[in-house]
Formats: sequence, C-alpha cells, structure tokens
Amino acid sequence: MRWIWMLAALPAFAQTPLPEAPGKDVVMRVCTTCHGTGQLTSVKRDRERWKRTVDRMEGMGARGSDADFKTVLDYLVANLGISDAAPRELEKVNVNRAAGWRIARALKLLPEEGDAIVAYREDHGDFKSLDDLA
Repeated sequence: MRWIWMLAALPAFAQTPLPEAPGKDVVMRVCTTCHGTGQLTSVKRDRERWKRTVDRMEGMGARGSDADFKTVLDYLVANLGISDAAPRELEKVNVNRAAGWRIARALKLLPEEGDAIVAYREDHGDFKSLDDLA
C-alpha cells in the first residue's frame, strides 16, 4: 500500500518548477533529460555539495559544455543553495532507525552518504553520541 502513495506523489515531485532566473534554460536542457525538476528543488546544498552533484551527473552522462556545467552550478547555488554561513534548517531524524534516503534528505547529504551512515550503523551498532557520527 505504501508504494501506491509514493506513486501518487511522483508527478508532483517531478514537476516542481524551478525559480525563474538566469541559467534556468540551461538547467532545464542539461538536467531534465534524465530526471524531473523535483530532484533539484527537494534539497538545498552549499556550493561544494552542488558541485559534487553536478560532477557526478556529468560522470553519469549528462550532456553539456564546460560553460553549461558552470551555468548549472551557478544557478543551483544561487537559487537552490544554502549559504556556507547560513545555519541549515534540518528536520529531525533518528540515525539509529532511519533509512539512508531519509537521513540524506534530513541532513542535506548525498544519497550515498545517507547509505554509508546506515552501512556503518549496521556494521558497528547504534550510534551512542554525536562523536560517533564524526
């Protein structure tokens, strides 16, 4: 039954509009050939995390020039980024119980970083303190 709810949510997730700003046309051309805009608008990342995401997408076959990828990065940081100085608004998540995707979403991590936390937890047991997460 859970998957029916998730399927119903997919169209809204995929069609989340991007902010109108310079570079949007390049982002639409480069990024939305493989996925919807919801994957971009559902998270906020700092410049370094957006750069890693853009680099990863380029490595997975996203097509564009170096100038296109720079435009994409600048657009994402300016319109969907968080300032390095700004505090992050985080949702609460129990890192000893949550799935990797939920940890990644709550802590604004890449999906594989959330999965790595879960893998570590499964190998070493529950986290006992914040120091265990460092």
